[in-house]
Amino acid sequence: MSSVLPALPSSSAPTVPLTVKLSSEDPPAASPTAAVITDFISQSFKLSFLNAYLDRGASFSQGVNFAVAGATALDTSFWTARNIRLPTWNTPLSNQLNWFKTHLQSTCGSRCAENLKKSIVIMGEWGGNDYYNCFFQRKQITEVRTYVPFVVAGIMRGIKEVIQLGATRVLVPSIYPLGCLPLYLTSFPDNNTSGYDQLGCLRNFNDFASYHNRYMVRAIANLQREFPNVSIVYGDFYGAILSLIRNPSSFGFNQNTLLSACCGTGGRHNFNFRTVCGAAGINACANPAQYVHWDGIHLTDEAHRRITEVLVRDMLAKFNCVV
Repeated sequence: MSSVLPALPSSSAPTVPLTVKLSSEDPPAASPTAAVITDFISQSFKLSFLNAYLDRGASFSQGVNFAVAGATALDTSFWTARNIRLPTWNTPLSNQLNWFKTHLQSTCGSRCAENLKKSIVIMGEWGGNDYYNCFFQRKQITEVRTYVPFVVAGIMRGIKEVIQLGATRVLVPSIYPLGCLPLYLTSFPDNNTSGYDQLGCLRNFNDFASYHNRYMVRAIANLQREFPNVSIVYGDFYGAILSLIRNPSSFGFNQNTLLSACCGTGGRHNFNFRTVCGAAGINACANPAQYVHWDGIHLTDEAHRRITEVLVRDMLAKFNCVV
């Protein structure tokens, strides 16, 4: 899962007192990490950043974050059966949903459904890690495309489960434009210039990400028909990131480093798997707010903040909430 946020009171709109995040991005226990999109969404509701579920001493009065870095939408057994190796510590969506249900049982009991009606559940960018494990074990895009229906179905099962627990507002983000990430640009260079789009991103990986996102939009529409009284909102992270890259000066980003990591070393995109950000002697750039990419895999705080600005306006209207 990702996160759950509390609702804010409003004279004319429903209140959203709590946020829950179920995701594949953030660590499950307290640690000094950069701010991610969920944090800025919380901030837009005048709430503090969400505490991690495994931080047992933390307060969850304003929401809770179940996210685990590297988590997959589908269980490890699905990928093992297809000869895709996953880390032993993988904590997929199903595990995070179990944490979520345990948390509800221990905090709200019979009031849980009522509490969730006044909350926002953020599902996180599910699917990106599933595909990463495929691509970086040299699976071809044509094969990985066949897994998209399974990944999206797994995400929809998760959404349906939180709805059946009482959630009435669920944010479902897209995956990123993979072909614009320094990680992919460095690992899968194309000798043919036609393999890149006008932004310098890899066409085939962005086309793949678009395929996943379109498939998910259709699945959300079907689920919305099944639950007409629930607001299931698609969060277009893909489009928002491309907007930053297409219009860098409008957001304060450096035109010359749009596809480069702020923290890294080597090559056109300042990314090297052997010496990643955090390794000895690897320094961050002096002006991270002018970069879209932090370490070649994750985005910078400023990119997350700008994406949130775009998303929140759309999200509030569709959730019928005001801040």
